[in-house]
Amino acid sequence: MNSLRILLISSVLPRNTTGGELLLYRHFLNFPGLSLAMATDDCQGLLTAEIIEIKANRLLNRLARTRFAKWFHDVFQCFNTFHNSQKIRTYIKNNKPDIILTVAHNELCWLAQQISQEFNIPLVTIFHDWWPDMAYVHTFARKFLTNRFKRLYQQSQMVFCVDEEIQQALGTHPNVHILYPIPNPSIKAKSPTPLAIEDAFTVIYAGTLSGIYGPMMQDLSTLVQEYPEFKLKLFGPPLDWPDLLVKQVKAAQIYRGFMTSDLIAPVLRDASALLVAMSFNPPDQMRMQTSFPSKIPEYCQFGKPIIIWGPDYSSAVHWGRKHQSALVVTSPVAQDLVKAIKELASQPEEQIRLGEKALEMAQGMFNPEKIQKQFVNSLYQFTSSNINYKTGQ
Repeated sequence: MNSLRILLISSVLPRNTTGGELLLYRHFLNFPGLSLAMATDDCQGLLTAEIIEIKANRLLNRLARTRFAKWFHDVFQCFNTFHNSQKIRTYIKNNKPDIILTVAHNELCWLAQQISQEFNIPLVTIFHDWWPDMAYVHTFARKFLTNRFKRLYQQSQMVFCVDEEIQQALGTHPNVHILYPIPNPSIKAKSPTPLAIEDAFTVIYAGTLSGIYGPMMQDLSTLVQEYPEFKLKLFGPPLDWPDLLVKQVKAAQIYRGFMTSDLIAPVLRDASALLVAMSFNPPDQMRMQTSFPSKIPEYCQFGKPIIIWGPDYSSAVHWGRKHQSALVVTSPVAQDLVKAIKELASQPEEQIRLGEKALEMAQGMFNPEKIQKQFVNSLYQFTSSNINYKTGQ
């Protein structure tokens, strides 16, 4: 296998943190024959020493700290505003990368698109989330951003989509691959074990607890304190909840802070069930329909029942129902979720069935070696085939 020179121009970078950053970190950590350079405006904690620093327009950066912040983001998302890309051009002339890689998230993906077209270097784009609905922009800018997002998809010579739903929403493409989130390759999946009768039924959620998921988790945390027959443990970044509630969930040992994927593995292995949440808010509908939670492949490795709490239209619910691989709760009312958890706690046979189904997914659909091989081989085959077709406009 020959070496592959990749220039990553992206706001999402490979770091051992969470979300898309963690997925890139796992992909690039064990990538044979890779020569990786990164063009970024955030150089902390990166895998490679080959960094090309990007600095945004100073005036716009100052505006971002004023009451005009939303207008600033309108400009950043709708126009190319990075003016020091000469460093990238110099790097390309000296090193001649085989491909430019980006993640369709935040403003640097537009720069990757621009540089790819300027130098006629193939562009490979990863689509993890429906970025137009996540961006901090005015309503009038969101439609423009959606069209730009779709153009990025069409003008990429190869695309990785996190699931079938986002691929369908983006439309047809001559070279698109479904690449599920890669779980921790160091975790060895184990067969599920029945819960001892004397043990408390413990549900664990590991992920984002603020933003669109904040209200859901606040309601659930408040409610479960009335039910001593089972435990809820939340792991994630610092909370932005009301101070009084933060004190309560810490005192009740519900909120346990943030832990990296390696450190939290033993905790997840000891859980009775693992919770996935998807937002019920109408403005988040497109995002919930198209994004696939990375915690699902991660959870499956532990052979525990997976509980999905989300709307009917969400990709996670579709997956759970299609494969009969999760307990699905589609009511936004926390009380209904608690009722479903209590019923599961009284059904040891169903716990075993769901645990075995999770293990089946971990060894098949979400096998990390299989996912990594797909990613690596797709990039090498794409480069060696020297695909040359006219991109969509």
